Amino acid sequence: MVLKFTDNDIKVYEYIKQKKQTSFEEIIKALNINEDSIRRTLENLKALLIISEKKQQKKQYLLDKNAKKALEKGFIEEIFCDFCKNKEVFVSDIKNLNLENFDDQEISLAFGLAKKQDLISVEQGKIVVDDKYKSKINTKKETLKKISEKKPVDEKTIAELLKRKNFLIETQDTQKTYFFEKIINYESISNKINEMTPELLKTNDILEKEFKEYDVETLPKPAIPGRIHPLRQIIYYLRDVFLQMGFSEMKGPYVETSFWNMDSMFISQDHPARDIQDTFYLSEKGVLPNDEELLETIAQLHLSGHDTGSKGYGYVWDAEKARQLVLRTHTTATSYRTFYKLNFKEAQKFFSIDKVFRNETMDATHLPEFYQAEGFVIGNDLSLADLIGFIKEYLSHLGIDKIKIKPNYNPYTEPSIEVFAYSEKQKKWLEIINAGVFRPESLRPYNIKQNVIAWGFGVERIAMLIYEKTIKEINGDECDLNWLRLYPIPKRTL
Repeated sequence: MVLKFTDNDIKVYEYIKQKKQTSFEEIIKALNINEDSIRRTLENLKALLIISEKKQQKKQYLLDKNAKKALEKGFIEEIFCDFCKNKEVFVSDIKNLNLENFDDQEISLAFGLAKKQDLISVEQGKIVVDDKYKSKINTKKETLKKISEKKPVDEKTIAELLKRKNFLIETQDTQKTYFFEKIINYESISNKINEMTPELLKTNDILEKEFKEYDVETLPKPAIPGRIHPLRQIIYYLRDVFLQMGFSEMKGPYVETSFWNMDSMFISQDHPARDIQDTFYLSEKGVLPNDEELLETIAQLHLSGHDTGSKGYGYVWDAEKARQLVLRTHTTATSYRTFYKLNFKEAQKFFSIDKVFRNETMDATHLPEFYQAEGFVIGNDLSLADLIGFIKEYLSHLGIDKIKIKPNYNPYTEPSIEVFAYSEKQKKWLEIINAGVFRPESLRPYNIKQNVIAWGFGVERIAMLIYEKTIKEINGDECDLNWLRLYPIPKRTL
């Protein structure tokens, strides 16, 4: 069989044939050919089994903002030494130093780094700058330059720089090596036209032109189609279950006032959940509902329990504090907006599946930004037994049946429960649902006389159970791209 090769095909083929083994970078340097043309030729040669390809992942490092700043303006410990040399500076006075564009924290950090690297010493409380501090710093700058130029640097130096905040960005570089496999016969088609163009169609001698031949019977290389992300697939799945169980969907904003996020549902204004360690606050203030009766009712509930029989929290409610804007910590705020907008005189069911935000440390089961499924049922004579029955029925549609339930506390539900499911992947029980019966104090501002059962569960936790993976493996830096392409779509039991 004689293959039809263009000039570029011939050059790449002959080069690899001669080298036997080469890399993409070597081919680019050796041949004066456009990179895209080289890639097309390599893919064609691979498909014809003339060459083979081996991929290897290699760590690569990029300079982050603080490293770039260190190269341009100097390391902070270098600037600290520049300031202190030939001056009488005592350790006790470092927080009072007037270093331009440095705050107290940066001055303390610069002092610590300089001392750790032996750029300075402390003698009788006085800071003494080493005469060779510049040469030591210049060595580090040379290291940063090598990294920026993608030159090799020893792993020990990399490890030290990675400890510094916003200094290096670790990435993965795919290196490709090509191996020559077999000799073939070919003929040049450089004088033939590769494709039809509008300009060619306008010419009178088009029928006299010679076009490249194509084998229409050769199958193309299988393409990897795009797929719905597995977490999005679970969201669609959960929504379908709710809708088929007769629920209506509700929506709310990401940015909420503390009023809707907490005050409206009878969470006290000194509750630990309002701490900045748990909640993302915005600097701006929001607007409260233009409803004096609603605001007065909530103020009385917090002070004395109003007419619910509760004693309340015994403090004067601060409307200004309720105007604080937050990234909503739960979708329950959407439920209370729905209570306010709708007039509930008969049994109704609502749900939402949306994003929430909490100031959490990332680990195998926590993210600072995640999805929550929220829902409630309003009706007469509803009890904890109805709530547990609904939860078991809902989870059965997800194939989750290994669960346990225990009592819990919530400011706005009583009784309250937590639901745990067993993770075969992690070999432990995961909390997946927080639920309960809404308290009279939390329903009084909306004149809801019926009982309300409600729940909220983490969508990522459900995904972890269904796919038997951790959060990071589903939606994070440990996610396997091959799994994203091939993950099994959950079976539905409805």
